[in-house]
Order: sequence, then C-alpha cells, then structure tokens
Amino acid sequence: MARIEKASVDEVVAAADMLEVVGLYTQLKKAGSNFTGLCPFHQEKTPSFSVDPVEKLYYCFGCGEGGDLLSFVQKKENLTFAEAVESLADRYGVQLRYEEAGPTDRQRQRRDRLRRLLEQACAYYERVLWDARAASAARAYLTKRGLREEVCKEFRLGYSFADWSKLRDAARGKGFTDKELLDAGLTVPGKRGGAYDRFRGRLLFPLADERGRVLGFGARTLGDDKPKYLNSPETALYHKSEALFGIDKAKQAAARDDALFVVEGYTDVLALVQAGVGNVVASMGTALAEEQLKRMQRVTRNLFLCFDADAAGLGAMTRALQLGRRLGITMRVVRVPDGLDPADFILGGGDADAFRRLAHGAESLLQFEIRTILSSHDLATSEGRIKAFSALRGSLAQSASPLERDEQVRVIAEVLGLSEENVGALLDSPESAGAGREVRGRRLVDKGRGVVQRDRVLAGVHELEVRFLAGCLARPDQGERYLGEIDEAFFAGRATRQAFAQVAARLGASRSGDKVKAGEKVTAAGPERELHDEAASVTAQIVMRAGQEAFSERVLQELYLRVQEAHIGRLIAKLKVSLVGDDSRSDEAKLLQLEAMRREIREAIRLIPVEE
Repeated sequence: MARIEKASVDEVVAAADMLEVVGLYTQLKKAGSNFTGLCPFHQEKTPSFSVDPVEKLYYCFGCGEGGDLLSFVQKKENLTFAEAVESLADRYGVQLRYEEAGPTDRQRQRRDRLRRLLEQACAYYERVLWDARAASAARAYLTKRGLREEVCKEFRLGYSFADWSKLRDAARGKGFTDKELLDAGLTVPGKRGGAYDRFRGRLLFPLADERGRVLGFGARTLGDDKPKYLNSPETALYHKSEALFGIDKAKQAAARDDALFVVEGYTDVLALVQAGVGNVVASMGTALAEEQLKRMQRVTRNLFLCFDADAAGLGAMTRALQLGRRLGITMRVVRVPDGLDPADFILGGGDADAFRRLAHGAESLLQFEIRTILSSHDLATSEGRIKAFSALRGSLAQSASPLERDEQVRVIAEVLGLSEENVGALLDSPESAGAGREVRGRRLVDKGRGVVQRDRVLAGVHELEVRFLAGCLARPDQGERYLGEIDEAFFAGRATRQAFAQVAARLGASRSGDKVKAGEKVTAAGPERELHDEAASVTAQIVMRAGQEAFSERVLQELYLRVQEAHIGRLIAKLKVSLVGDDSRSDEAKLLQLEAMRREIREAIRLIPVEE
C-alpha cells in the first residue's frame, strides 16, 4: 500500500484543531495552559482527562489512556493510522501526497473516483428534490410526514427523475464512464447493451460512512412500484450488511451520551433528530448484522433497540442479543406505546423528553423476551404452558448473568403461580460459566487448557522509566545532563526507548530555540506506524506528568540512579543465563564487575538525603 508522505502527515497535524477534535467526545474547560474534562475512554464523575492543545497531546490520569492527535482519532473512531490521517485530511481540507504508486495505489484512485461520482450524484439528487417541478409529490410526501425542510437537507435527501437516463447523461457530462456508473451501483445493465438509471421516480436517502462519505442510496417509491424500498447493490464501497443510515450524524452525540438508539426506518431517524434526539441510526430493517453492530460499537457499547414488537422484531432482537453478548455490547428494548413506531410517536405529539423517558424505562432483551413469551401463550391450558416452558427454557439458558436470570425466574414464578425452585429447573446449563478455573494468588490457572496469565513483570520498570523522563522534562538542566550520560539501551521497553530519544531531542532543541513535535520520530515510520499508538501514548503521559507532578532535584537524582540499577540488573540476569554450562573466566569477571557497580548505585541511592 502506498505510504502517506511524512510531510503530508505533518500538514494534517498542523491543520487540525486538537480541541475541536477532542471536543466532539467530551466537554473541555481551560485549566492553566491545558484543558481538562471527563475522560472519553472510561466512566468518571470527576475530570481527570487533560489535553495540551499546543503539543496536541492528551492523557487521562484516571485510566492511563494517552497519546497524540492521531492516536486519539485512531482509538475513538477505530481507524488505522493511515485512515486517521485521511479522515483528518478530509475534515481540514489537506491534500495528501503518497510516496509510491502501485496496484494498491491505483485501486485507491479508483475508489476515490467512485466516491466523487457518488458525491456528485447525491448533490444532483438534492437539487432535483428541492428545485424540480417533477419532485413536487416527493416534497408533499415529506410535508405530510411532518418532516421539515431543514432536517431533510441536513440528511441530504434527494429525488430521482422518472426518466431512464437523466443521471447517466449528467454523469457522462462530468467525465464519468459507463463502467464507473455501474461500479457505483447508479445504473443497471440493459438487456440489449447500454445501461439505465437504477433509481427512477423515487425519494432518495444517502447512505454514508462515519466520515459522511456517500457509499450508496436507499430509495422509496411514492407510488405502487415494487419493491417499495430499493437499495444500492453490493459495490466496492457499499456493503448492505454494514449500512447504517445516519451514523455520520449520530456518532458525536452517541459518544457523548454513551448510548445509541437503533430504529428501523429512515423517517424514524429524521423525526427523532428533528425533535432533538441526535444519537440515532436506522438499521433499515430489523435484522441487525454483526458488521452493523461492530460499526456502532466504535462509538458506544450501549444500544437501545426501537423495533416493532412483532414476530420478526422479536426474532431479530433475539439474534441481536446473541451477537451483542459475544461482542460485549449492552442492549435494551425501548417500548413505544400503542404499537407506534418512533416517527409516529414523535410526530403524533411526543417530544425528545418523552422519548428519553421511554428509554429510561427500557427493558433488557431478556426482560423483553420473557414478557413477550408469557403474553403470547395461553397459560390457562396445559398445552400453552408446555409451549411457554419450552420457549422460556431457551431464553433463560442464554441469560447474561445469574442475577438477571434469578430476577426473571421470580417474574415467571409469579405469573405461572409456581415456586421459584420449580421454575429454576428450566435451566439446563450449569450456573457457573467459570467451572474448571481457580485463582491462586495473582495467577489465573485454567485447568482445562493449561493457560496461565502472569503479572506483567515489566510494569514497575515501565513506570520508573516514564517518571524519570517526565522528571527530565520538568527539570531540563538536570535532565539534559542525565540523558547525556546514558543511551536508549538503559530503557527496557521499545516505547520508552522511543520516548527517550524524543525527550533528549526536546531538551536539546530548547537550548537552540528549535521546536520538536511530539511523536515526530514515530510518525515517520511505515504505513501502519505500528509503534505510533504505544509510543505516542507514552510521550503524552511523560509531557503531561512533567507539567503536573512535582520533581525535586533529589527525586530526579534517585530516579536516574534507579534506572541505571534496573539496567544493570537486566545485564546481570542475561549474563547469568549465558554462564550456565560455560566456564568463561572473562564472563565471570564481567559479572563480578556489574554486581560491584550495582552495589555502588544502591549505596548512592541510600545516601540521598531525605526531603523534609
């Protein structure tokens, strides 16, 4: 894959506003030279998340997440390094340059051509909807549905002429080929050669990715044409199993509220957004696919399903429950009264507060399933009770937790007039999912698989190295002197070795008046920048801690000596391993020398005066 030129990466980072990017996910307030807010990576009530808008770094003192602008976008939007750069380039109007061309580069150029075609087609359909006399029926339909022009324009709704080649002819005039039109899913091959417009005489709903790039369209007929809804076919860009209407508009509100409402149709989304509920997407049907759930998982793990309570809806939600549990997603069911869909509820007089009250009383999927089973069987007959027991057994066997299962056993027992013990017999599987495991001290042993998860031995060394480098930044004169006496070999982790070079460069640059960017050495690496995330996080932590922790001269001196002690300890351990079965006198002499050096360092640490 063609690499993005480092100069282009630097342009993107320079053009992007760190506060604007982070502000999409949490509210920030000025605190000295930095900004603070609630951490967007974990739940907290007291702000521990800090952003340096000049260096474009962030760090949470609560959960330890940290990094630079690019790593923030990578983590919050689940993107690769290159995708994060491209996303910010789109947002801030930076033209990217690539280092080399090849088959992958040509493929990227082809996809870019298809994106431009789809974007221009979307703009064309928009103009037709609002300007053309032929679209009056479409405008009347939207008005009848209670949807105002502003929300329709926000979601870029459009209309296609009923003619067979209006769009095709317009696209040809812009220089696009018949093959590109077919590849984008905008035309259909004709039986006698040629092609004709796929969407004719329909109201169009653009289907975009998280960055707002048009991938395809959903189209609704305004007459009796079949099918009632018609979607783009599978293309290089559009995949039905991943499509979510409104995800680009919803992601900011969903990340802030840590919740996302999932509805069935386009107008449900439009009505809720018009009412003031921004964190909503449409699955365009009840059958949620795993790919759709993964896309939603990028912004939140809390989903509220607002589907019809019919057999299809229940079946879809049961499948969603199974997928959600596997993906670690929490799902709840919002019960809209009187069998209304969300659009009818809102347009019938409900507002955002009323809808949120419904969401506040949302059921877990298990609660919804149990209630539906109990209400859909004739419990007065033995045959009905047998069928109900069979269905309940399957639902309870999939319960998310023992607590939730026991709660529903009590509900079932009360409805059926049975004891909880009898209802509990419905469960076929063992209560404990953790059978065969035991905890011994700090080690988790799996008897069945022989898997042992040990403590991270280097965790203490990593913390020592980070604190030392932060101290060097906090006390630059002393820090520059210490860093000049050691090299990267004194650091155990590759991320802290990267950080050592950056801190040394920063301190040297501060003498000469030059400016060194955070992560500069890291972002110059290969296309995936595999070290970028880890090293950027460590660098951010070091910079933030340097500005907020107190480092006296004595503290930094002790940290410096302890880094040397740890380094020598690793050398000693390595040498001892090599001495097994080897009688080399030179290695034995070197081992004695290293042990003497370690004793000297330990004595020097002991003699550091205690601060009062």
